[in-house]
Formats: sequence, C-alpha cells, structure tokens
Amino acid sequence: MPRISIDDVKAWVEDSKLRPQALDLDHLSQLEEEILARIGGIYDTTVWLDKSTTPRLIQVIIAKTYTSWLYNKFYSENQGISNSYARMILNNAETLIAGILDGTIEVPGVVPSNPVGASFYPNDLSSVMTPTFDDPSLGPAKFSLGKVF
Repeated sequence: MPRISIDDVKAWVEDSKLRPQALDLDHLSQLEEEILARIGGIYDTTVWLDKSTTPRLIQVIIAKTYTSWLYNKFYSENQGISNSYARMILNNAETLIAGILDGTIEVPGVVPSNPVGASFYPNDLSSVMTPTFDDPSLGPAKFSLGKVF
C-alpha cells in the first residue's frame, strides 16, 4: 500500500506544467523504503504501512521526494541539469530528514524509539552516580555559577 496519494503529489505540482494522474507504484515503493530506512534509526517505521498509519510529516517528505523525481523525469530531455523546482523541494525534504536524524525536528504524535540525545560526558546520569577512584568526576556538581570559592 502506498503511504501517499496522488493528491499529496498534486499539492506540490504546478497544474499548468505537470498533471499526474496516477502514482508510479514501483518507483514510489523504492523511494518510500529508502526514506523509511533512513528514519528507521530514530523511529519505529515498521508500523507505517499505508497512508492511514504513516505520520503526516513523513507523507510530506515522501510526496516532495516523489514530486522531485517526477519533475526531473518529465523534463529530463529539456535541460542538461536537473529542474530547479525539483531541486528545491528535494532539498526541503532532505532538510526535514536531516532534522529528524539530528533530533531538531520531531515527527508530531510519534515517540522516537531511539531518541537522539546528548552523547557527550558528563550527562545527567553521571551526576547521580557515586564518585570512584577511576572517575572522581561522578556525583553532584562540585561548583556552579555564582558560587563563591
């Protein structure tokens, strides 16, 4: 089952330039798999099986990527480089994916299965641990701003 509809694609298409009537399901399924594989490290994408179960933001990313491909395919004989509008919407889709991957964009209504968090040390968990001989920095803060020494 596709995760978007032809209406999702038409939202990004200029009617006077291109009038898609149906989705190319073979190509769409490949684009969807690629996008879901990239996001799968953060969210459980296995439950996004069709349009009704796929979050709207993911549908937007898929629709923009598909539309970009459609424009480039349709106008491939007219130019030596890719279509600038196709590049613009693909760049926007890539920006959304990058934001999801780096944690600056959350998919509304979906809890990450592997949230992106601070991977540096010390972290909040280290402050509740007991200092050891090997790591005396564990434990509560030894100083703070505004503290007089």
